[in-house]
Amino acid sequence: MTRLRKTLGMVFGASISLFLGAIVALAEDIAELDAIAAQLLPEKVATAVAAIPEGPRKLLAMRSYLRFSGKLEERWSWTEEEIAAFKGTEAQQALQSEIDAISADFAERNRGYGIYVHSRVRSLDTQIDHWNGNDSVGVSGAETYDAWLKSGTASTSPTDPEALARFETWLKGFTPANRAHLAAPGLSRHGRAQAIDFQITKDGETVAGTDYDAIETEWQQGGWEEKLKASVTAAGPSFSGPLTSINEPWHYDYAPQPGMVGATASQ
Repeated sequence: MTRLRKTLGMVFGASISLFLGAIVALAEDIAELDAIAAQLLPEKVATAVAAIPEGPRKLLAMRSYLRFSGKLEERWSWTEEEIAAFKGTEAQQALQSEIDAISADFAERNRGYGIYVHSRVRSLDTQIDHWNGNDSVGVSGAETYDAWLKSGTASTSPTDPEALARFETWLKGFTPANRAHLAAPGLSRHGRAQAIDFQITKDGETVAGTDYDAIETEWQQGGWEEKLKASVTAAGPSFSGPLTSINEPWHYDYAPQPGMVGATASQ
C-alpha cells in the first residue's frame, strides 16, 4: 500500500509539473507574440493584439494585420470619439435614409415581415470581445498556433530583424483550412459604418438572423436571402452584397458614391 501511494504520488507530481510547465510555456509564447507585434505593427494595432489574451487568437489576428500591411490606417475602425462625431452628420443621415428605404420596400414586398438593423458603428472594444469569444476564431486560431509551433519560427527574438522577417513571411503565407467567421478586431467594415447586417423579423421575433448554423434553414430554404437582396437592389443604391467570401446573407457593404450623400439625406 505504501509503495502504491508513493507511485501515485510520483505520477501526480509529474502531472502537476507538466501542467505547470505548459502554463509557463504558454505565458512565454503570449509575451513573445506581444513583443513581436510591438515591433512589426503600428502602436494602436499592437495594443489591440495585447487585448487578446489567448495565444492562438492573438496569432490569428496578427496574421490578418500583417496581410493588411499598408492598408491598416484606411481600414482601421473608428475611435469612440469618431463614432460619436458620426452621429447626426449628413453621412449618417444618408446611411439611415437608405436603410429606411430598404426596410419600406421589404415590408411592401413581404407583408407581415420587417427588417431589423443595428446600425450603430461597431467599436474596437466590441470587436475584440466578439473575437475573444467566437468559436470559429478559436478553431482557426488553434490550427494556426499549432502550425506556428512546428514552423521553426516559434522562438522569434523581437530584437532580431532576420528572425522577425522569417516570422512575418511564414505567418502571412500560412492559410488555415478552417476560416474564422469574423474579421480581426479593427478590420471589420462595421467599424467605419461601411457594412450593415439586416435581419428578418415577424411580430417582433427574428425569422432570419445572424446565426451561421441557421443559414440553410432560415435564409436559403425560407427564401429570405433572395427577398432581402431584391429590396436592397431596389432601394439601396449604395449597398452591395451579400457577403460571399464568408457566407453571410445578412451582410451588405455600404459605399456611397461621391455626391450621393447629400441627395440621399434630403429624400
